[in-house]
Amino acid sequence: MSSHSPETDEPKPYTAAWITSILLIAVFVVGLLIFPPLYEDPKSDASSFVLFIGRFHPIFLHLPVGILSLLCFFELICSTRRGEEKYGDASLLMLVLGSAGAILAVFAGIMLSREGGYVGGNFSLHQTMGLIGTFGVLAALVIRLTAMGRGSMELLNAYRAVYFISFGIMGLGAHFGGNMSHGNTFLTKHAPEWIKAPMVGMEKWMLTFVEKPKEEKKAAPTVVVAPEVKPEVKPEMADKGSPTPPPTPPTPPPAPASDEKLVFQHVILPVLTAKCNKCHSEEKSKGDLRMDTYEMAMKGGENGKNFVAGNLEESLSIARIMLPDSDDEHMPPDGKEQLTKEETDLLKWWVKEGASGTQTVKDAKFPAELQATVDGILKGSSN
Repeated sequence: MSSHSPETDEPKPYTAAWITSILLIAVFVVGLLIFPPLYEDPKSDASSFVLFIGRFHPIFLHLPVGILSLLCFFELICSTRRGEEKYGDASLLMLVLGSAGAILAVFAGIMLSREGGYVGGNFSLHQTMGLIGTFGVLAALVIRLTAMGRGSMELLNAYRAVYFISFGIMGLGAHFGGNMSHGNTFLTKHAPEWIKAPMVGMEKWMLTFVEKPKEEKKAAPTVVVAPEVKPEVKPEMADKGSPTPPPTPPTPPPAPASDEKLVFQHVILPVLTAKCNKCHSEEKSKGDLRMDTYEMAMKGGENGKNFVAGNLEESLSIARIMLPDSDDEHMPPDGKEQLTKEETDLLKWWVKEGASGTQTVKDAKFPAELQATVDGILKGSSN
């Protein structure tokens, strides 16, 4: 093997590689203690520095993927003794660099998750498989160093088994990360049916391990308010000199909304802010979609038109809100606060009425069944 020193024909100690490997493992373990992975929204805000580093996660992850992919090719060559003697040291170097890059990508991803909005089955599998894959690659590094130090082809074969499995887990985790960014059908949409069917089936099977069963929503009981019955005053009582009860003063109508209040700005946007804009705003725009301003909401994102005036079917946000909760494309995603029926109906009404950004509340003719919801939103936005 190339692990032998030409002067002594003894296995090399690989001291520098061992020190580097131990440091990598220590950094990984200590780092996870400082930044433990979260599977729900963080309870507190992260520092700007943490969020800054987290934004590099999509960049950092390409470095280990490229190195470890190339290593797969080298390990096939090194599966023979002659190949190991010639390229073993090069494979070891790539394994060390790939391990360091994987650790960097994992911690950047954990920091990115501190922004919030990263929940659900796809995220759970993406993060878990990234962690398992990185642990596996580090274990493979230790096995390779041990095998090279002993000059054992048997241990090298065991190392390759561990490495290929770990890298495969990493790749599968990356796939679920892609689902988070581009949607669950991004990879399978144009796939041949004989590939698509087993892939979709496997994804759904894996998601069952991390997603909670969907609970059927029970309709809220309808409360019927009996109309107020006013006592009838008989004329003969007045004729007999009985005191006539003073007329009940009419209930003053609610103060009309100011002309400056707009339907989108003061009624629709608060709904979007509460239920959609944690993931679709200036701070965070999943799918290149923002809904924090009228212009951005109408512009849409990478998956299509967001709101199309007068057309519910072509309005992607409406279509995804209306999907069953069990559908992977349903929005808001699993684990997020869902829109109420009244909020959904209000968005649909706004789109059907033309999705105007300048219509005033005063001029709008809200459906009677939604007026209470509109009044509640206006009251909340004025506080």
